[in-house]
Amino acid sequence: MHRFLLLIAVIGCTAPPAREPVVLRIAVWGPLGELAPIGNESALASIALPWVFERLITVDAGGQLTPVLARRLARLSAAEIEVELRTDAAFSDGAPVTEADVIRSLEAGGLGVTKSGSALVIKSRQPGVPADALLLQTQIFRESQGKFIGSGPFAVLSRTEDELHLTRRVPRPGRVNEVRIASYATPRDAFAHTLKGDTNLIVDLESKWLEFFRGVPSLQVVRGAGRSMDAIIFNPDLPRSERVQLAAALASARVRDLAYAPSECAEPSPGEASPTIAGGSPLRILSWGPYERLALAARRTLGDRGGEITHATPQETISRLKTRDFDLVTARPIAWPPSALALIWRTGSANNFVGYSNRDVDRAIDAGDWARAESALREDPPAALVCTRNHIAVVDVRIKNPMLGPYDLLETLPEWEVAQ
Repeated sequence: MHRFLLLIAVIGCTAPPAREPVVLRIAVWGPLGELAPIGNESALASIALPWVFERLITVDAGGQLTPVLARRLARLSAAEIEVELRTDAAFSDGAPVTEADVIRSLEAGGLGVTKSGSALVIKSRQPGVPADALLLQTQIFRESQGKFIGSGPFAVLSRTEDELHLTRRVPRPGRVNEVRIASYATPRDAFAHTLKGDTNLIVDLESKWLEFFRGVPSLQVVRGAGRSMDAIIFNPDLPRSERVQLAAALASARVRDLAYAPSECAEPSPGEASPTIAGGSPLRILSWGPYERLALAARRTLGDRGGEITHATPQETISRLKTRDFDLVTARPIAWPPSALALIWRTGSANNFVGYSNRDVDRAIDAGDWARAESALREDPPAALVCTRNHIAVVDVRIKNPMLGPYDLLETLPEWEVAQ
């Protein structure tokens, strides 16, 4: 009898086992590269930048600038933005974020800074590229012992060739506190390992793969408003008349029907017209990441002009863009907010990798007349703008509110709530 009572007491005092904390394991494809706030345009590790490094400002879903490391911001003119800094921010090594750190970071991002009392006045040093467009791409950092250190909620715990391990600097109950980014050789490998359960977050899926996740109890599909255009960029050395024909043929209902599921594109169908493409040598198509169907659709639409498709890593793609070692390349140039046009297509912009140049486009961008810039781009097209796709992610079902970010896809991850 005593033994029975003792057993009841032991059972009654034993706490239920604690739930295993949610670790987000993100699948990406290709070499990780370095997690660095500068010079990282092709590094897949850059998916973690918003969690490790903060910006002065970001942009909300309505396109309005909002402070992050800035305490206050004001637009003084089309060319200048004034900010006052928060005084409570600190880097992951405990050092306070100083005005000197901010100025150094902004200058590395192509911005000029002057002091005005307790504020900083920021303007672009890149002709025609608005300051806000550059600010949205500039993270604040400091360097210590050869490493970049940020002030974001996460810090890098370890890194190998195939994995980046991050932890939250100050753990928060009910939030994601640990993230592992796993690199796989191809998009198919990343997809397969997520379906298998080795990872529990993947973005940039081809639509044909999405159906495989339906009914998987451990995962959920999340969507967000598309901010970038799936596009086929042309080598600027192609004659203008040929690029006009290609733009009409490739930004067509035929390509959309071949590459995307019904209602996957935000724009209305461009109609069934099939513009004629002049004869010539086959056009080589460079493809990467989740654009296999788009590349195949382009080649099929081009008929006799459709050449060899080469699938490359992001690093290889950027390198070949800069040397113009391609005829057509699948891509997703950022199209929002409107000032992003200047980053991609303004002559001399650091993000204008293919070296496209048009004086009418430059004049419109310099005047901040985005409608006129878009019109000039249609007259001398650098690309066929095919489809604005909704952003799609597949994520662990234990995440309660996995909203996708308005600018960076996963910038909101630190605020995702975890089911308790």
